[in-house]
Amino acid sequence: MASSVKKAVKTLKLLGRRRRCLGPIHRFDRRSDATGNVQRSGIRDGMLKTRIDSFLDAPGLNARMIASELRVRPDEAKRIYFNWNLPAFLWEAILTSKTLQAAMTDYLGPRVRLDDLYVKSVMDGLNATAEGWHDDNVGYRVKVFMVFDTEGNPSGTVVVPTERPNLYDIRIKDEISRFLFKPKTDEREGAVRVAYQPGDCLVFDTNIPHRGDYHCGQGIRHCVVAEFIDRDKANALRGLAPCGPGQSLHRIRIPALSGVDLRNHPLIDPDILEADGDGWLYGYR
Repeated sequence: MASSVKKAVKTLKLLGRRRRCLGPIHRFDRRSDATGNVQRSGIRDGMLKTRIDSFLDAPGLNARMIASELRVRPDEAKRIYFNWNLPAFLWEAILTSKTLQAAMTDYLGPRVRLDDLYVKSVMDGLNATAEGWHDDNVGYRVKVFMVFDTEGNPSGTVVVPTERPNLYDIRIKDEISRFLFKPKTDEREGAVRVAYQPGDCLVFDTNIPHRGDYHCGQGIRHCVVAEFIDRDKANALRGLAPCGPGQSLHRIRIPALSGVDLRNHPLIDPDILEADGDGWLYGYR
């Protein structure tokens, strides 16, 4: 009983924080609607299924990712693996891709930044609130979900394609279901189930309804996730929503890169960048 009360109180506090975010999210997302060009971005209805090598303009990149230290099998008990220490070759591929940069700028507007970059490998059977229907509660934000390798027949991602403009709103029933009860995995009108093969890349706006599908497969998906958001909105939401490098909890390290000027890169926010030896620290202190 005490546990249920604690969960209820925590959920109410969470919903209150969501409501505090509505004003700044709407303000900056209206700016994105005015300054972006969704059709030109190619991310129509909030999603695009493509291939890693082509989206990052880097033939052979996926094979290199498979052969690298990025590929770590999740622990059998935790069933999920995170890592923010990514090799220089991947940073260079992301920051030199003209296709990726144009798509992010067109979709989110000229104040877009790379907000986070990490490995997330998932073993099916994971119990997580992400298996229920949700959005990421930050308005327009793009995840580039690079499934560089798979094992077995891993689960996919279920999304409901949604046309812009699509200002953020709090989906109270879904949030209560996810945090207090068993997350809803019902089929919704217009929903699309995205399956993955090695080298697949799902580019999607986390403002559209989506959910994990961790109990509909038997395998592992090895992923690198890049997140992009309007930098002014992210700063306005600091402390209220998971925006910022390291999921706003810690700074991440960018190694020394060849031919990339981070201080003047359009996808890097210089206000949260600090030189550190032969590399850089990126994120909030």
